[in-house]
Amino acid sequence: MSLESPPPEQPAESLQELHGHGPNLSSGLVLLGILKSIENELRKRQLLASTGTPPTPLWFLAETERNIFLWRNSKSLDDARLYSFWIDLVSLIEKRREQLETRQDHNPFINPLWGTAPLDPSLVQNENDYLDAIEDLLPTVFRRAESLSRVSEALRIEMAPHMEREDVVIPLSHRPPSSSD
Repeated sequence: MSLESPPPEQPAESLQELHGHGPNLSSGLVLLGILKSIENELRKRQLLASTGTPPTPLWFLAETERNIFLWRNSKSLDDARLYSFWIDLVSLIEKRREQLETRQDHNPFINPLWGTAPLDPSLVQNENDYLDAIEDLLPTVFRRAESLSRVSEALRIEMAPHMEREDVVIPLSHRPPSSSD
């Protein structure tokens, strides 16, 4: 396709369509940087409206997952450039909903110095409404974000084929180990 040719009717379905030697990733994934840009723009335009305290952005949760991955692998934030972090939006939303439903004393994201006060139900509802709004945009806006991610990654591979990156899908496994492990 040249710059003069019209764009395709449908976005490419996979990175293989964009670059023959790209990684084999399932559909529904978005690069972390693209998620952050699009979500911030949607928030700025108030298309992810919420009342009261602004909820935790999905990109922030994804960055937290990225940082956990780096820490578990004895890497620093500088090492993040060695990886392409792909976000599974459906799984990340599901994981966040589980965190919001988890009793505080069993929630690993609660700081013990903050005490054990129950989560404010209005804040939980506000965040669930925010996640609902994102889910409503998955088939439209975030489908385009997936296409942008795949094009971005294909261009990165084309421009710097010698700079290989490992693909990491976020969220990381969020199932706690069973007692038999």
